[in-house]
Amino acid sequence: MSGPQPCFHCGEAVPSGTRLSVDIDGIAQPMCCPGCRAVASLIAGSGMASFYRQRTAFSETPASDAAPTLDEYRLYDDTALRRQFCNPSEDGTESARLLLGGVTCAACTWLIEQTLLRETGILDAQVNLQQQRLMVRFDNTRVQPSRIFALVEALGYSARPFHNSSQREQIELEYRTDLRRVAVAGVGMMQVGMFGIALHAGDLQGIALEHQTLLRSVSLLVASFVMLYSARPFFTTAWRHLRHGSLVMDLPVALAIGLAFSASVWATATGGGEVYFDSVVMFTFFLLLGRFFEKRVRRRHMLACHDAEDSLPLAVTVRRGEAWERVSRRVLQPGDTVRVVAGETIALDGTVHSGTSAVREDTFNGEYVPRTVAPGDAVFAGTINLEGSLELEVQQLYESSRLAALQQSVERAQRAKPNLARMADRLSAWFVAGILLITAVTGLVWSQIAPDQVLWICLSVLVISCPCALALATPAALTTAASALRDKGVVVHGENAIEALSRARLLVFDKTGTLTEGKLQLEYVAPCGPLRAEALTALGSALQQHSNHPVAHAFRDIAPVTSLSDPTYVAGAGVEASWEGQRYRMGSERFCREMAPSLTTPPDASLYWVALCTQDQPLAWFGFSDRLRPETSEVVTAARRAGMTLALLTGDSSSAGNRLAEELGFEHVGTGLSPEDKMQQVRRWQEQGQVVMAVGDGLNDAPLLSLANASFAVASATDLARAQADFVVDSDNLGALITSLHKARQCTRVIKQNFAWALGYNCCGIPLAAMGFIPPWAAALGMSLSSLIVVMNSLRLNKSRG
Repeated sequence: MSGPQPCFHCGEAVPSGTRLSVDIDGIAQPMCCPGCRAVASLIAGSGMASFYRQRTAFSETPASDAAPTLDEYRLYDDTALRRQFCNPSEDGTESARLLLGGVTCAACTWLIEQTLLRETGILDAQVNLQQQRLMVRFDNTRVQPSRIFALVEALGYSARPFHNSSQREQIELEYRTDLRRVAVAGVGMMQVGMFGIALHAGDLQGIALEHQTLLRSVSLLVASFVMLYSARPFFTTAWRHLRHGSLVMDLPVALAIGLAFSASVWATATGGGEVYFDSVVMFTFFLLLGRFFEKRVRRRHMLACHDAEDSLPLAVTVRRGEAWERVSRRVLQPGDTVRVVAGETIALDGTVHSGTSAVREDTFNGEYVPRTVAPGDAVFAGTINLEGSLELEVQQLYESSRLAALQQSVERAQRAKPNLARMADRLSAWFVAGILLITAVTGLVWSQIAPDQVLWICLSVLVISCPCALALATPAALTTAASALRDKGVVVHGENAIEALSRARLLVFDKTGTLTEGKLQLEYVAPCGPLRAEALTALGSALQQHSNHPVAHAFRDIAPVTSLSDPTYVAGAGVEASWEGQRYRMGSERFCREMAPSLTTPPDASLYWVALCTQDQPLAWFGFSDRLRPETSEVVTAARRAGMTLALLTGDSSSAGNRLAEELGFEHVGTGLSPEDKMQQVRRWQEQGQVVMAVGDGLNDAPLLSLANASFAVASATDLARAQADFVVDSDNLGALITSLHKARQCTRVIKQNFAWALGYNCCGIPLAAMGFIPPWAAALGMSLSSLIVVMNSLRLNKSRG
């Protein structure tokens, strides 16, 4: 006997007795529901039935409710909301950016584009299939955004505004500018380098004056462009800090480049002396290249840093009189009543007015088990309504919400984080001041001995002491170590992360999703009646197929019993159904005790328990746990072997945290902690002189990760946690923590070697240059050689085992 006939539009089985169809290319095609029939009729009636011949997958099933009307999208015409996803153009048109859902193939993009382009007033429509993004340019005097949303939704696709981030665009602009500066300096270095080789060869073998003048003049033109475009940041940074009385590394860099360039221009104009255009351009290129790679690492992860408010929906459903309207979240006021359907993110802090459901709050407390809510219970912005529809009374706006407070905690933690760069700036200021003083004294002395040599000798002092090797000692090693870690699945961002990690001696773990897998697993079945465990789990699997609770995922690989009928899902309580003439319940203790009053208490408190019963008879308790990651024990052992003290700080208030800490031998344990509690504990450790390394995954861990001296976000971490962490583990293996720790300690050893070489080089080179034994060309060669040695030593980090 053949199975049920599939719907021609969405592919779902057509329910028995349903007689819905649409004529497509002369054939009556079956439809499973009025929603599919409406969408298919629209497509066929618009003359675009070829969509069905081109598609590579079935379309999504439209919502079972009545199709949205144009009025429901009027909120997107609101000026304040419109500015978030529409950009006006000088020609009077507007461009809107929408994020699409349900787009699966090129046929979908063709259908959306063709439908929109047929609408009067829409000038252009382009769908990016890979990014699921729609770009629409329209005449705002003839069509409004609400019409665009309605057209897309009428085709069976979902659409919502795409958030525009000015910060993201600024980062991209800076990246392109930096790349152009490096490219110009690189091309200039190659061109001027060729001319420089000819000039140096001419100095040794003889060269005609006109040929020398021509080569110098061409070098001047190329070097001038590099100076004006690529080297400009050195001068602007040095001048900006100098105006405020601050000495930075860019000051001697700017002085050396400026003096070398000026002296070379003078030599070119007068026909005497040496020119150093090749040294100027090469020096500019290598410094810019090092800074570009350093900023490139930061840029990749700044793009992942989202404000916590971005996770909230822009529009909400609010009661206006006797009707429900979709309005912008920003226009809500305390006392308004909003409706939140299952699966939707709660937009504001409020109190449940009607309805029951389960709310996932791992955003704040890290617990994987949802909290059941009923009328009178408080709910918070940023949490997710999992099960039933809720009506909420708004208590406070986002600015006063718990989620906003969490974001403020992140920002406070960022300000409080130890900033090793400040110490480096102070040291570099003293170094720069010393170099300037030595150069001034050298110039004063040589003005009495040989006034014609003052410029060249001062230039030699500045060039040979130019803090290139000293400036590259740390970033070259850090960038190389970051590249080596990236090859091992660990991405680094944060200026002092690797150096701080090398000094860490206290390792702080979050529990759920970090040491554990972050999902419920069936651990134990405790029968209360005659049925065996295998039969009980099969029955439980059948019941959980009708549940949205996280417990249902633990049964997905267990074969269910068949012939289950009349399932009823009770939000926040459990599921009930009939099987072989009897009624069964599976869910919370209170829910099952209503059917079976003799139900006993759960066997123990170490697991999360769900009951199963039939009429007047308890059948079983199912115990669930969040299992340890397979590599956790090995990682803990390796960390302890590396001299680390271990601590566990978790928002889980159950006994699981203490049992886990005892099992793994943690020295410090804290359970049931809020994000602020975790921050206070880390501050206390830091005040005691501890360098803290923290590992977490949730939004609630973001303040902790920002405050810790070195922090890791695991592969499954939230966007905010990944953005605030110094290290992001891309592979789903905690072993990368130990790899990073060893590599950071190796990097610190290389940095110390680089500093030793740079200081030794300066201590030897500066006196020799000040005494006139080193000409500017030799000083430039020594500076380049010194930098090359530092870079080559740093590159060993790529080859060595971390």
